[in-house]
Amino acid sequence: MAAASRYSGSRIGLHAIASAVTMTQLSPASELLPMPHLSNDCRPSIYGQFRLLLGCNSLAAILFLATHFAAMPAVASTVEVIGPTNRFPVTGKETDWIDGDYVIKNDHIVAVIARPGPVRDANMTTRGVGACLIDLSRIDSPSDQLSCFYPLGGRYQFHDDQLIEMGELEGGGVFWRCQSSRPVADNQTTATIEYQLRDGNPFLTVITTIEGKNANGVKANDAVRADRTFRFDTLEGTTIAYCEDEHFRQTYGFEATTGSNSPAWSKDRMRQIQRDDSAIEKVDGKTQRITRVYPASSPLDLWGITQQAAPQTFQVVNAVGVQPRIKLTVIEGNVGPVKKPAWRSSENGRSIVHLPSGQYSIRAEAIGHEPIERSITVTDSAATHSLELGDATALIADIRDENGKSIPCKMTVYGIRVGGKATEDPNFGLDSQSGSVGNCVYSANGQFIRSIPPGNYDVLISRGPEYDAAFERVRITSGKRHTVTAVLKRVVDTTGWISAELHSHSSPSGDNTSDQLGRVENLICEHLEFAPCTEHQRIESYEDQLEILKAAAFMATCSGMELTGSPLPINHQNAFPLKLNPFAQDGGGPRTSGNPVNQIARLAMWDDNADKVVQSNHPNLTQMLFDRDLNGTDDGGFAKMLDYMDVMEVHPPEDIFLTDEKIAKLDNPGKTRMKPWMDLIASGQRIPGVVNTDAHYNFHGSGWLRNWIRCSTDDPTEIKTEEMIKRLEKGEIIMSTGPFMTVAFHHDDLDEPAGIGDSVTIGSATGELKVRVQCPNWLDVNRVEVFINGSIEPSLSRTRKSHPQSFADGVVKFDQTLPVELPRDSFIIVAAIGEKMELGRVFGRKSGRRPPVVVSNPIYVSIR
Repeated sequence: MAAASRYSGSRIGLHAIASAVTMTQLSPASELLPMPHLSNDCRPSIYGQFRLLLGCNSLAAILFLATHFAAMPAVASTVEVIGPTNRFPVTGKETDWIDGDYVIKNDHIVAVIARPGPVRDANMTTRGVGACLIDLSRIDSPSDQLSCFYPLGGRYQFHDDQLIEMGELEGGGVFWRCQSSRPVADNQTTATIEYQLRDGNPFLTVITTIEGKNANGVKANDAVRADRTFRFDTLEGTTIAYCEDEHFRQTYGFEATTGSNSPAWSKDRMRQIQRDDSAIEKVDGKTQRITRVYPASSPLDLWGITQQAAPQTFQVVNAVGVQPRIKLTVIEGNVGPVKKPAWRSSENGRSIVHLPSGQYSIRAEAIGHEPIERSITVTDSAATHSLELGDATALIADIRDENGKSIPCKMTVYGIRVGGKATEDPNFGLDSQSGSVGNCVYSANGQFIRSIPPGNYDVLISRGPEYDAAFERVRITSGKRHTVTAVLKRVVDTTGWISAELHSHSSPSGDNTSDQLGRVENLICEHLEFAPCTEHQRIESYEDQLEILKAAAFMATCSGMELTGSPLPINHQNAFPLKLNPFAQDGGGPRTSGNPVNQIARLAMWDDNADKVVQSNHPNLTQMLFDRDLNGTDDGGFAKMLDYMDVMEVHPPEDIFLTDEKIAKLDNPGKTRMKPWMDLIASGQRIPGVVNTDAHYNFHGSGWLRNWIRCSTDDPTEIKTEEMIKRLEKGEIIMSTGPFMTVAFHHDDLDEPAGIGDSVTIGSATGELKVRVQCPNWLDVNRVEVFINGSIEPSLSRTRKSHPQSFADGVVKFDQTLPVELPRDSFIIVAAIGEKMELGRVFGRKSGRRPPVVVSNPIYVSIR
């Protein structure tokens, strides 16, 4: 089951839906237009690809042949329920199928129709998807990037699986249809959605029908959710609207079969395809529209498919680097109405584009390579075209630990000015991808080659703040390769503590488009040793990504989720571990509640009240404790949330140094949590604090905030989630942007010193506090403060300026024993900061501007 999350998103358990489906064999009356039948010559040339690989690598050719012929679908179209014997119908970053959904496919395309139901959501932000199209891809270029295609734009509810019909079409093909349960607006109409897939067709036909006395007045545009990296356009002179994700090599085309005018796109998040009345047929209280939905690799490929052109396979060789995503462009040739006739290859340099016959000039360009051009002849038959790039300008990395073993690392490359010439920062790729992101390369094994434009660069190699970073300035000329070797030394002694990120996200969350593999790479390369999976609104797991990266030895994990309800942002809670049902709605997780107390209680008691960590995310503590509607009146807030809470986020940690006067002047005081958190503890509520990035994208996303949690092992493979629960509940936590600190309270009445999270009772008020702060070679601190019952103790304040002898310049920045005298009942928190300092370029130009800071959780002391 480990691979379920990576390849298929969340899943829903199969219910007895098969018995509710009426199987018929008929030619639906709603099929108004004849569908062209494409010949088998339109299928990709597997044999041609095999021959190409055979010339390069016989083993690769054999594996290619075995994989493709083993996976080749039957020529006949099929429609069936997804379940235990029929899973993983489609791959891609945005797959959202679950058990009980329907897969419809032929030898060209595969699509998933979400099962009708009142709680069928694709993800947190793509909701109410019953009877909608949630996954769609070509068989020869699998890369599902669709969030959802909403026929009728979500104006009708499809909640009743008893209203489904599916069966065979006369002449070859299948259909699936469902009637609406009710309209969202009470307009006394009924809608039907029907999907048809004929044998050999490269498109899915979607027929929407509205019936009732008010049918003619319903403006039911279709709508699409395709987020962030998509651009939206039309093919001029056609009825085709399309959306293109160039980087992830997926285009979706939507063609009206009637009318002649080009549609327009709305600007909403759910993009409506706005068509005029010529695209609608109106007869006797019934309106109907027919749309052909095409998956393609690019707008150019989409155009070629609509022209019934043959597939052309392009194989670009000699490219180097981590995911170069080679760009190919038609310089001359028949590109029809396509404005930007360009597309991207997959990671292995392969791409498929349907091109009408004729002469073409193709340009191929990859970062670090000189562009090349080649003329080709395209006929009515499928063919393979090879393009060879010239020598690459590249960085080769060999990064190891002190024992000579390859280790995960992050390489950050900054362009610099030498003389009068400045080199720009390289841009290796989108912040939503894996591998190379922005000017960073994340490598799970420290061995890679990265093509790069020629120029002058500062190269930074890092692996989180327990390691010294390596710095090298390089000049690399065109066509040359420079090798960067580095030994990353683990200089900060964190024995007995492991580093953790407890809150981050990727594409399954629905509010971002980041590749989840890239999220895990980010975590590993920043040396996070424990990270539960906490996607919005669905229980998920990182285990499959760790397996793909062969990195299970570097990071422990467990399944979990973030439950995200209203009101925002107070009604956000993480929980882990949670039992994952990978084929169920929300991964088998709980639903939200509009009452934060009810929601956190539901989460805490999930899985039969099993032991887990429940974390309150980015809370407004004033709202939680006193003023639920933030109208300035004390109404008790949502204080009962504390009864179910194990830890709460209190970042940013540097705010612990803010005075009350500075907090009062903030534009949004609710975003500072350190002082309210300490006030909460002073009131008797011992809720431990944590800090997390809440990362949604992969460019320096995770790493610049972290927790160190006490642990009985320093080996990630030995970390037990059960122990993490106990340590977190107790508050054995250090919160940091990078520096590491230990704190111990010494007293003659104690057999051993009290550590962070401990509660002790002593007989007298005086004791000693031993504080030790460590940093790698790229961080520093210059101020240490002791907070007793939430307030700075002035006599214990230490700065490099006032107490230079207390600070050092090596790994250990501060190592002092401070005398303390305590009130009768006390809690002690220690914090250190590099004032007017920054984390620096290791954490990028944005997060790197934050100060180095570390804050302990309390030590609780009572005096008899």
